[in-house]
Amino acid sequence: MGVLAGIAGLALAGVALAGCYSPALRDCTVSCASPDDCAAGQVCGADGMCAAPEVAGRCAMLAPDPDAGVPPVDAPSPIDPPVTVRLTVQIMGKGKVDLQGIGTCSSQDPQKGNCAYEVAPGAAITAQAMQIQLDQVFTMWSSMTCSGQGPRCIFTPTAAAMIAARFEHPLMHVAE
Repeated sequence: MGVLAGIAGLALAGVALAGCYSPALRDCTVSCASPDDCAAGQVCGADGMCAAPEVAGRCAMLAPDPDAGVPPVDAPSPIDPPVTVRLTVQIMGKGKVDLQGIGTCSSQDPQKGNCAYEVAPGAAITAQAMQIQLDQVFTMWSSMTCSGQGPRCIFTPTAAAMIAARFEHPLMHVAE
């Protein structure tokens, strides 16, 4: 009876250990409240899902359409769209450019009218060029992004973009 009890005990221990073993736990498939809830090599992301450190917190963005029948991905692929793209603003002369909902770049700021912002790709942005001194007026956008538009420029960056506003003395502009 003692041998049978020993064998039964080993069998129960084996079943218990087998329940904990997971050779390949996929990212974004297990919810968590702490790092202890996740498999080795995974962390508990801000979204409450276990995933590799480079994916953690982005499971909702990586989840496929449930109707598409595609399983969730383990990690972002090199063709995943960027989370943000760089928008560079340059100001020639004395003026400022207000980026609606993002910020303002001014020739009087410490950056002297050379500003950089991280923006969402594919989202429309409204830029408004404004004079800050009476002797300098907006004359044109000297960048392809806003070329041909007036002081108000609307554009949608899909990759890194640059806008450049030119401000000049009104008499200098008329003389051209």
